[in-house]
Amino acid sequence: MVRRNVPLVEQVIRELLANIDGGDYVLSSGMLPSEAELARQFSVSRATVREALSKLEATGVVIRRQGIGTFVNPFLVRHPAALQDWFEEAHGFVDALRHLGRNPDALVLRAQVQPAGQMAHHLQLQDEDLVVVVEKVIASAGAPLIHSVNALPLALVSEESRAQAAELAGACDSTYRFLEEYCHSRVHHQQSEIRAVNTTEKLAPLLACRPGEACLQVEEVAYSADLVPLFYGLNHFRGDTVSFRQIRRPTLNLTNMTE
Repeated sequence: MVRRNVPLVEQVIRELLANIDGGDYVLSSGMLPSEAELARQFSVSRATVREALSKLEATGVVIRRQGIGTFVNPFLVRHPAALQDWFEEAHGFVDALRHLGRNPDALVLRAQVQPAGQMAHHLQLQDEDLVVVVEKVIASAGAPLIHSVNALPLALVSEESRAQAAELAGACDSTYRFLEEYCHSRVHHQQSEIRAVNTTEKLAPLLACRPGEACLQVEEVAYSADLVPLFYGLNHFRGDTVSFRQIRRPTLNLTNMTE
């Protein structure tokens, strides 16, 4: 039974994550109990369960199939104790480059407070709600590597720092550190979408490449432990500076193999 001294939705989310992490719900093809069953289990309303499941769906933990039910993400079905890997800790680009010995520099192009506009739906805000936006280019040895735009809700910034939020954010080399120091918030996990795109006329000179050249776009939303969006990021990496290394192992269907 959940306790009443903290938000019920947060408690239900944490209980569900603990059960998924422990493999308790990785049964029957990963299907979760119904909303009614979960409501009875946690002694909360179905509306509370529905909101918790919606937040888990938004961050990729569960998949809801209309008319069928809610399922644990297939990755977690195959790896019942993999939630810690699924929510692996992210590092700021500057910190990552430092770790590689690249001595990065960050050029702040703008740091301002503005209406959320098109970024609103990523942060669960209204278009007119204010966000702190920082745009920068991260370079190493004089060569630009990453163009980054990060936005976080102004309402997250502590009242004593809110009037200087843009200045403080621009001076901070990590959004994670800004969140911890001036918003008293910590990123629990991020959901990212990665795709190859062509460099635009506006972006090309910032990355010292030609328009139309391929670059890697990483669009992401960072969440707190209770799935509150903390910041939205849109990042572009020069195509000749980023690579991924992957070890793959085939799965053999032995039942279809002949002797």
